[in-house]
Amino acid sequence: MSASEQNFEDFKSQCVTDNMLLQPEFIKLYDINSYENWFYDHGTGAFHFKSDDGRNLYFKYVDVGSFSTKTNTWNWSWDNNTTPKHVSNALEKVKAFGADNNFEQLTKGLFEGDEYTGWEMTAISAKLLNTIGSYQVPHGHLFIYFIFTNELTQEEFEGLKDKYANCDKHISDRVAFVCHHLIKNTGIGFHEAFDSYPGVEEEDEYQAWCNECEKIRLKEGEWTDEAMVFANIKVVCYQCYFEIKERNQTDK
Repeated sequence: MSASEQNFEDFKSQCVTDNMLLQPEFIKLYDINSYENWFYDHGTGAFHFKSDDGRNLYFKYVDVGSFSTKTNTWNWSWDNNTTPKHVSNALEKVKAFGADNNFEQLTKGLFEGDEYTGWEMTAISAKLLNTIGSYQVPHGHLFIYFIFTNELTQEEFEGLKDKYANCDKHISDRVAFVCHHLIKNTGIGFHEAFDSYPGVEEEDEYQAWCNECEKIRLKEGEWTDEAMVFANIKVVCYQCYFEIKERNQTDK
């Protein structure tokens, strides 16, 4: 075993030990085992525990990945094209840590494992992301692993539904706003409220408009009613937003 492999085994072992101490506290604090039902929504990134007596518990989550009992393989969620980026983006920190320390299992999207691999990768992610608890759910021949970043109030949970767009082309993702001219056109300019980059989650909503909308905005001095009518703003998902950006950026 190389020094790098030994270092990884030691690090992994410590993370598993830490998680074994954390998890019972999490289960007890939130009385997780008293909830008979659970639901997760990749559209909003919210996990919902519901009891038969009407109690509800909500968490914001990171989808860590899945273990297949059919192929005995672990698949990080960032390597799974069916998992939306907003529930896996936090794992970039785990991946970067793996790259810095030459820990191959943290940088390889799919690799062979065993019945313990899912909890091991989850324990490492929980440690590096400083999360409050973790959970495993069955899905056919898969076990899917989640880590919870924070509890949500009922109001916060309901509010998340307005932040994500149902997209016919992509899996549900955060909402963004563009003028209607940008939707189907190419090379007509792309102006936005602030510089945006794929994979970087911003608190503020992405907003963009074309060259013609920019001319009217500058002429009016602000987003007046006339400028807004001309722009006819449409809602798109983040993935559509960056596809539109790439298609319409121009130096003209």
